[in-house]
Amino acid sequence: MYNIMLSYPLFGEGMRILEAETELFVSNDGAIEPYMENLRRADAFITRNVHPTTAQLESCPKLKVIGIPGVGFQSYDIAALNRMGIAIVFCPGMNLRSVAEHAVAMAYTLTKQIPRDNAQVHGGNYGIRNAFDHLELQGATAGIVGFGAIGRETARLFRANGMDVCIYDPFATEESAAALGCRYCASLEELLGQAQVLSLHMPSLPSTYHMFDRAAFDAMRDGVYFINCARGSVVDEEALYHALLSGKVAAAGLDVMEKEPFSVESPLLGLPNVIVTPHVAGVTAQAAERTHKLVVSSTLSLLDGNRIDNIANPAALEHPRWKDLRL
Repeated sequence: MYNIMLSYPLFGEGMRILEAETELFVSNDGAIEPYMENLRRADAFITRNVHPTTAQLESCPKLKVIGIPGVGFQSYDIAALNRMGIAIVFCPGMNLRSVAEHAVAMAYTLTKQIPRDNAQVHGGNYGIRNAFDHLELQGATAGIVGFGAIGRETARLFRANGMDVCIYDPFATEESAAALGCRYCASLEELLGQAQVLSLHMPSLPSTYHMFDRAAFDAMRDGVYFINCARGSVVDEEALYHALLSGKVAAAGLDVMEKEPFSVESPLLGLPNVIVTPHVAGVTAQAAERTHKLVVSSTLSLLDGNRIDNIANPAALEHPRWKDLRL
């Protein structure tokens, strides 16, 4: 029976499998150091947004698998994991519809002024209905930055709303954009000058760190609606704050921020034209069921000696500890 450590409980069938078939420890904590003895005993660590350091992992010679119920593995030192033979099991594509729907829901929430109007009516101001500042999405231009699976699904939903959709992704092509009825932009600046609703869907990489800085916000149309369901690190939050104060950004919907859990001291959380959700875009009940079941079944299958496809760092399987893997 495998020894499995979780940072937080999983959902649905995945959790039931672990409880029935493994020796399970759940720290239920964002910290690692207090639970190092548990981690040293573990064959696998399945974690949601809790990342052991390389030094911590080096003290865990038994650990063979890190399971991620999602796709965010970029914070790990992949070369070090490969050297140690620790495989990352990840779950691409399980939540693309959930994240895309969340982005579109934020677009509706912001452009229809729902948080403001709700607060005003609760305060007795029914006359807010005469502001005449809601935006109809049909005919508006959406900009999608990052045209992977989630970006493409978001583009489909925006197109279904009758929006003109332009996309930017250095790895996309004009043909891939045209196949979904979208316009391809050769540069980020070209897209920023057109989008009325801007939705981010790129990974956290050195090349995307603070991609949205003051210069990027200056290049946007005035009054843009800004949505980030990607990664917090892609946005310079100070630049976003000033863009919101100036009106360059009419409103922002943020499912992610650079530091999570979000600090209530963040200036962004004090602005009335910012809505936040707790990195939950991909965590619908359906997506969680699919993702958590996959990360558990894949982790256990790999520990059983079966080669699987959803490995973020396949070079780790070249380590001698995996020499008996079956095809």
